[in-house]
Parts: sequence; C-alpha cells; structure tokens
Amino acid sequence: MEPANSTHPSPTPGERPDRSPFDREESGPGYWPVLPIALGLCIIPFDGVVRRWVYTHRVGGDLKRELEFLQQFGAISSVVIIMLVVLLLDSRPRDWKRSRIFDWIAAACLTGAVGHLLKILIGRPRPLFDDPMHVLGPIGKYPVELKNGTRALIHAWDYASGVASDLWSMPSSHALAAASLAVSLTILYPKLRWLCVGLVIVVCIARVLLGAHYPSDVLVGAGLGWWLASRAMRAMWGSRLEAALLPRPARADDAAVTT
Repeated sequence: MEPANSTHPSPTPGERPDRSPFDREESGPGYWPVLPIALGLCIIPFDGVVRRWVYTHRVGGDLKRELEFLQQFGAISSVVIIMLVVLLLDSRPRDWKRSRIFDWIAAACLTGAVGHLLKILIGRPRPLFDDPMHVLGPIGKYPVELKNGTRALIHAWDYASGVASDLWSMPSSHALAAASLAVSLTILYPKLRWLCVGLVIVVCIARVLLGAHYPSDVLVGAGLGWWLASRAMRAMWGSRLEAALLPRPARADDAAVTT
C-alpha cells in the first residue's frame, strides 16, 4: 500500500516495494551516445562525396515511397499511435502507464526543443546547396531562393522568409526523434531493443538517400536523441513535473491507513 501522498504507482507482484521497476536502468546510457556524435563530426569532410553519390543515384518508385513512410518513425503521429497502443494493451496499472506516458512526452519535447535550437544556432545548409563545410552560426547569412522565386540572404532563424528550414541540416530532426522514440520504447519494453535500433538506422539511411541530410547530420541527431531521451526517461522528469503541477488526491484506503 502506498503512502497517502505518493506519486508513484504501487509495485506489481514480484517487484521489491522499495525499488523502481527501472532501477536497473538508472545508470543511464553512459558515454555510448557520444560515439555516433563523435563519428558524425569526424566524417564531415566526407559528406560532400556521399552527397554527390546520392544525387547521382536518386531513389524512386516503391523504394522511395517505403523510405518516406519509414522515416516517420519518431514523428508526432507515430508517437501518438504507439502511446495509444500502450494505453490500450499494456496490462500494468493505470498509474504506471500514466506516469511513463508523461516521461515519454517529456523526452519527446526535450529532444525536439534542443534539436530545433541547435539547428538554428548551427545553421548548416542542406545537401541541396552542396556546401557541406559551410556553417552560418547564429549571425551568418546564406543566399536562399525564396518562395516567390527571388534570392535573398537570410539567417537560419529567419522564420518570416518561409525557407529558413533550408538551413537546418544539422542535426537531423528525424534521426533525433527516431532515437528518442526508440529509447523510450526500449526502456518500457526491453525486448523491442533491436527492432528499435533497426528502425533508427532505417530512418538515418532514408534521410540521407532522400537527399534531406548529410551522414554527419543523422549521426549527430541520433546520438543527441539517444542521450536526451535516456536522461528524461530514467530521471522520470515528466511524471515528476506532472505530480508537482497536478497532485493526485489521496485514495480512500490510503487515507484510512494514515489515520
């Protein structure tokens, strides 16, 4: 039986009551996420070679359609659908599912916000410009074709231009979101680990083959998503924030125990 003011669900049978079911993962991912980030930064000099090969061998037909579909693993719609599946099919207590869903949302929001901020601060033109070594930073400008057909120098944060996303190559938001979703699912369901890893790899390959990112972009994005989501999920930031903002009323049986 929980204390009256507890915000954590009761342990399921077979678990120690004084331990979280995720204690075995509280140590976090360690330095592993640094590896794809470091590798991505190291291969920047080769991005141009890969880009030229991709633009010479453009994918099409069914393969392109499949890649366009699979690259949405981690996008908002896929996250919502999988969350609904968890809520409907997972047999664990409702409070457990509620807490972990909030942690999941926190992980997704954190990775999305950090990724977007880095895109603007780095300001790397996408592969369509074939300028892989150019980085604008927060104050630089780059010549981009506007939607009216004219060309103008814009900042990476110039939302009013309508084409600022052309300068948001690093990190890849798709790779970052895919890694975030993969980490969240793996922590909740460890048996899905290798399926999730495989889907993240597919997303990264798709973004490169479809000409949206350089290889370094997807590696940095995947590493950041891995690290940030691991921190948010294992520290239970979402459920802690939810408990602080929306305290749950004490149950009748708990109130009876406290009296």
